[in-house]
Amino acid sequence: MTTIRRRPGTRALRCTLCGREILRGEEYWACNGHLACGDCFPDLARRELAPCREVRGREARP
Repeated sequence: MTTIRRRPGTRALRCTLCGREILRGEEYWACNGHLACGDCFPDLARRELAPCREVRGREARP
């Protein structure tokens, strides 16, 4: 088990999709109020880009 030392008065930064703590030096993405760890980034991208999604043969007509 890893012990994490935190400065007094600081809160843990957590991925809003899976709840895992994002550790110091670890990359994460912040988008529209969500924080995503590297494992959850594809899911966040899919959610945020859903309005841009198209299906070949069913493209939106202007």
